[in-house]
Amino acid sequence: MKTFSKNACTMAILAAMAAPGIAAAEATLYGKAHLSFGQVSEDDGVTDTSSNAVTSHSSRVGVKGSVDTENTAQFIYKFEWEVDMADEKDAEDNHIKSRSQYVGIKDSWGEVRLGRDDSPYKKAGKKSVEFLSDTWADFNNIIDKGQDTRNDDSIAYWGKIGPGTLGVMYAAGDDDPAAENAGESTSIAYDMKIDNIAFAIATQTISDANSTADNDESGTKLGFGYTMGSTQLGLMYETVDDDANTVDDKNTLFSVKHGLNKTDSIIFEYGMKDQGLADDATMTALAYKHKMGKGLELYGLYANGADGGLDANSDLAGDGSVLVLGMVAAF
Repeated sequence: MKTFSKNACTMAILAAMAAPGIAAAEATLYGKAHLSFGQVSEDDGVTDTSSNAVTSHSSRVGVKGSVDTENTAQFIYKFEWEVDMADEKDAEDNHIKSRSQYVGIKDSWGEVRLGRDDSPYKKAGKKSVEFLSDTWADFNNIIDKGQDTRNDDSIAYWGKIGPGTLGVMYAAGDDDPAAENAGESTSIAYDMKIDNIAFAIATQTISDANSTADNDESGTKLGFGYTMGSTQLGLMYETVDDDANTVDDKNTLFSVKHGLNKTDSIIFEYGMKDQGLADDATMTALAYKHKMGKGLELYGLYANGADGGLDANSDLAGDGSVLVLGMVAAF
């Protein structure tokens, strides 16, 4: 008997979530298509190559909503999948991937979520600093992604405290009793904005309790944003300490976004991963964005990475560069 494919299973889940009974519970179907086309070049020290590429950048579809209870609390849920819109339709191993998927309770004191979700550490400061997220110039392309996590087996609290939002998450890691929660993590972040100043601070520790070596890894991140008129400045600084390595990371991202008018803006970003090596990885990016309407945006982007500066997420080893046109359509 023919087995149910991952694609068919996912579509069945989405259809079920959009059924009339769920719709009455304020379910919202949403998504984002983000694709780019252009030239991708790489010089890995052995060969210098280039090619044209159509790339899907974290395109996604999901359903979310809430259900009222008999008191003031609400039951909340979110199920989201990443869809590679430029991939072969039968490439099931990487065509569809799980993103945030959780259930929880929300009330005036905040909300508690259980399932898979971005860690507070990952979210801290992104909106005020990372103006080119999900593009070829995403900060993930220069940093080691060990601390930038979307955690399985997690329980998290999110709540408004003072002028900002506090996020606390515990992720249990491997739930096999024999593994003793190998890979468990704790993440805490506070993200705030007062007038034209944004500030974020976050810390996260990931342990491997099933390892014979002490290889706990911890990260600390500071984010700062400042708005003056139509110009936004952003600065992110991160340190990552790994007990198993003699070399630790110090990651920095500087960004400038200037609005030319209500629909057009230019963005400059410079990132560096400092490991105390002779040639530290760097990334430089320049982009022009044009908003065509609600949820629809076009952009042009040039990004250059030196010494692995576009390697971690985009797989451009050595010196890499991209020159692309992109489109983002959200609903």
